Amino acid sequence: MTQKLFPNKYGYFSNDGKEFVITNPETPRPWVNVISNGDFGVVISQAGGGFSWKEHVNLNRLTRWFQDLIKDDWGRWLYLRDVETNEFYSLSYQPVQHPFKSYKVRHGLGYSVFEQEFEEGWRTEWTIFIPKDAPVEVWRVTIENQSSRRKVVNLSSYLEWNLGAAPDINREFHKLFINTRYNKPLNAILAEKVLWEVKSERGHWNTDWPYVGFHSVNIPEAQWDTSKDQLIGRNGSFMNPKGIRHGHYSQKTGRFEDAVASFNVHLELAPGEKRNVIFLTGMLPKKEYASLSSLIQSFHHEITVKNALLEIKQFWEQIVQKSFIESPDPSFDTLTNIWLKYQAISGHMWARTGYYQQSGAYGFRDQLQTSQVWKYINAAHMRDHLVLNARHQFQNGKVLHWWHPLTDEGLKTEMTDDLLWLPYMVIRYLKETADFQLLQHEVPFYDGGKATLFEHCTKAIDVVFSRFSKRGLPLIGEGDWCDGFNTMGLDWKGESAWLGMFLYTILTEWLELLTRLDAKQYHDVIHLYQKKALNLKETLNTHAWNGQWYIAATKDDGTPIGDPFQEEAKIYLMSQTWAVISGIANEERKQQVMEAILQHLEADTGLMLLYPAFTKPDKYVGYITRYAPGLRENGGVYTHAATWGVMALAMAKRPHDMYRIFSKLNPILQAHRDADKYMAEPYVLPGNSDGKDSRYHGRAGWTWYTGSAGWLFTIAHEYIVGVRPDYDGLIIDPCLPPEWDSIKVRRPFRNAVYNIIIQNPKRVCGGVEEIEVDGKRINGHIIPVFNEGTHEVIVSLKG
Repeated sequence: MTQKLFPNKYGYFSNDGKEFVITNPETPRPWVNVISNGDFGVVISQAGGGFSWKEHVNLNRLTRWFQDLIKDDWGRWLYLRDVETNEFYSLSYQPVQHPFKSYKVRHGLGYSVFEQEFEEGWRTEWTIFIPKDAPVEVWRVTIENQSSRRKVVNLSSYLEWNLGAAPDINREFHKLFINTRYNKPLNAILAEKVLWEVKSERGHWNTDWPYVGFHSVNIPEAQWDTSKDQLIGRNGSFMNPKGIRHGHYSQKTGRFEDAVASFNVHLELAPGEKRNVIFLTGMLPKKEYASLSSLIQSFHHEITVKNALLEIKQFWEQIVQKSFIESPDPSFDTLTNIWLKYQAISGHMWARTGYYQQSGAYGFRDQLQTSQVWKYINAAHMRDHLVLNARHQFQNGKVLHWWHPLTDEGLKTEMTDDLLWLPYMVIRYLKETADFQLLQHEVPFYDGGKATLFEHCTKAIDVVFSRFSKRGLPLIGEGDWCDGFNTMGLDWKGESAWLGMFLYTILTEWLELLTRLDAKQYHDVIHLYQKKALNLKETLNTHAWNGQWYIAATKDDGTPIGDPFQEEAKIYLMSQTWAVISGIANEERKQQVMEAILQHLEADTGLMLLYPAFTKPDKYVGYITRYAPGLRENGGVYTHAATWGVMALAMAKRPHDMYRIFSKLNPILQAHRDADKYMAEPYVLPGNSDGKDSRYHGRAGWTWYTGSAGWLFTIAHEYIVGVRPDYDGLIIDPCLPPEWDSIKVRRPFRNAVYNIIIQNPKRVCGGVEEIEVDGKRINGHIIPVFNEGTHEVIVSLKG
């Protein structure tokens, strides 16, 4: 019997944890899968809603979709009509919502499968996936006649073309530029658009969409149409598409329709007979049009589809198996080993979208932080992203806040933390790889010229050095890590305590790096960084400490935020956690601020960003004050920040508190406990959940598109399990829940693989007593670097 892991009223995890199986489509919010191969992507909900795109979800959307998480009634659909009875179904719950005998959606790594059975004797299965290296979504459909009589059925597809920037809310305008045609040899509907909302070489958006969209089916006798008027009909709907429902296909194409795409396949099935049909939807650059025929014809064959699906499953299996943890907590393992990796890579790095938020752009700090997940899989991908980010820095050291990959246009920023993530993440990469040659790699600036990556990093640090207050704290400008503090420092007087802690972290890390590289060569830089770090630590502990905890920031007029004497936002999470992470707090203050966040900021789903929430908009703080109390950054559990709470608690050696907060962040456990209260998907992290000031305390949202997945994955490995990369090897410094008597870790590191067993028979938090590598005891708590092979490591913790 298949074991159902962590069931809730809407579904459960498969026994290997690699699928979430939804058995009730009426989930509290859409529970989606974000599927991407790094170029082409699909988002699909448990009800069938969603959309697809290539390269950029907002500049290059293929299919139309409108965001409504209550109705969730926009997507690309498959309909089934019993010709004899005229019963009408959809192969997902939406849009027809026909009563079913059983319903099952399996969201897996790189694919989703919809399975339904109906009282009338039909069983349907719809598998949707993207091949590893092709810009196409493949729909493999199986129709089975489970009745005792012969049946005739029409299987119909339906989608609406977007073809460019999304959403195309002015449809009456955009439809004027779409042209469709039918390609009989390929049995495909092709779509082009002669307008794209991207600037041409002449600086205006009078240009063609440089792609061709296609929709195809492998049944050559199928009817087809591209006219929404014909298929949906006046006053029709997706639930009741009049033309499709009555089998009326006009075979119209051209410039004069509201352009959609639909094929209608006629099937006759004997009792017990199954029929498979393959639909394709995708797009290619026009310059690659010559390859369209081979692409479509290849995926019209069952064997190609079967092999492509197997390849994508094997691809994700390799990522899962590359590094893994085996602990006494299966929810910890399922989240860390499988779904955090998948969310970070497929959702945040590749798709850069979700159902709550569609971006498509690269955030300078956002994907850069998430790229650290590649350390455990293929560190070269992290290297590539570091170089990509450096290319979006100006010669003066400032950077773009974000940029669009198709156009390379971006937003210049006076956000004061963006640029510092480059030197910070370079350190994390170097500790993983010891690839010091990267520092001398020359990278162009965004505005011309080039410099080594080393110089890119030091330029970023120098910019922040030039932005200090008279008291010696970094200026906050248009916001630090918290985007919502966007007007706190517009006059360049407001300060950021958190930014000071972040900068201090970077300086101490770079001091170690520079000393390792050549202390004599970098003597002047080392002297400068030492002086700045020493002054910064003293200043933070003098001017940012209010006697109970560290403030968040000051406004331009000097008013502190995160101060107990204020009416609102009396305490701020980030400046407490980073006081520990950075090391600016002594042991007494370290424990004091950890007590403070647990007393004032702990909520049902983790640690709130601040408390109490702002209740009145403040034009001198930022848009954070305009959220309703308890939502998102304004007193909500902002997951990205909350993950650093787990990290700080682990570093402060508070295992019970650390594990409790991790478990509260774990969506598997939240949905298992109360899926209706939690609302969001059980298998991926939300961007936020509501805090205590919200009417819906504990409600989660903004899933998938969040940098928290990459961080929580990293923190689980490096600060809970405590296997942390360093220049000289792997540091073993766990902070285990005392109830864990042992844990196993598979950790690739440089050119070797380490199978590590941490034994904890006395149920302690940490403290290494002994390490054996390949049967030989080593001194200290750092596993040395091996150039190759697999090595067996046994770690014993102190009693």
